[in-house]
Amino acid sequence: MEYMEETGVFNAGRGSSLTSDGRLQLDAAVMVGRGLKGGAVGACECTYRAARLARAVMETTKHLLIVGDDCRLVASEAGLRIEKLRPTQSVLARFHRDARAGREGRRSATSEHRHGTVGAVAIDLSGVPAAAVSTGGIWLKRPGRVGDSAVIGAGIYADEASGAACATGIGKEIIRNALSWEACRLMKRSGASTAARRVIEQVSKRSGTNTAGIITVDLRGGVGFAHNTPVMGRGWLDNRRDRVVVELG
Repeated sequence: MEYMEETGVFNAGRGSSLTSDGRLQLDAAVMVGRGLKGGAVGACECTYRAARLARAVMETTKHLLIVGDDCRLVASEAGLRIEKLRPTQSVLARFHRDARAGREGRRSATSEHRHGTVGAVAIDLSGVPAAAVSTGGIWLKRPGRVGDSAVIGAGIYADEASGAACATGIGKEIIRNALSWEACRLMKRSGASTAARRVIEQVSKRSGTNTAGIITVDLRGGVGFAHNTPVMGRGWLDNRRDRVVVELG
């Protein structure tokens, strides 16, 4: 997760989308199925390692979600480096181009940057599922906006009775449909692949297409993915053939 946050390629960490006033405000969450432990941060402006900070919320505080300036205190107490967040040159150039283009440019940018969230699901050798997610949110969002990636049950969920799930897409629709929680609920009666497909069918009926994608893992180690968007990149470790599989489409 940290590698993807650091590359500047994804809409997470260094490569995150900008707010309408040109700032980086990051959302992230982590969850472990055993004991339903979780932590999340929203509108974070003090570190590119938002997923690590979310883990610090889970491990070092009694809270589930910390937002805004108070993320800085949690980061400091956890020993994370406090940084002034700066956009990459490509993101900054796009921001200035869209500012010149005005409202029409903002519409195209919103579509272009909607699905850059990075997330992961896993199950360890003892059978405990976990999930993590990190994002910069939607392009030119209003400052202070917190999306689904910071909401346990929406952007991620993990339950030792079923598995783990992580979502990406339009945050408000993912929250409204409790997408990751619903995927884990379905996994109690079916495998990861079937649950992923069914939950995306549900959100498509309720909220329309081009709204969401999801990745899942069940307690047997089965993996699943589904999306109603044109493209969603994904990769997984195939233990049976000892290889990493990467797909885009």
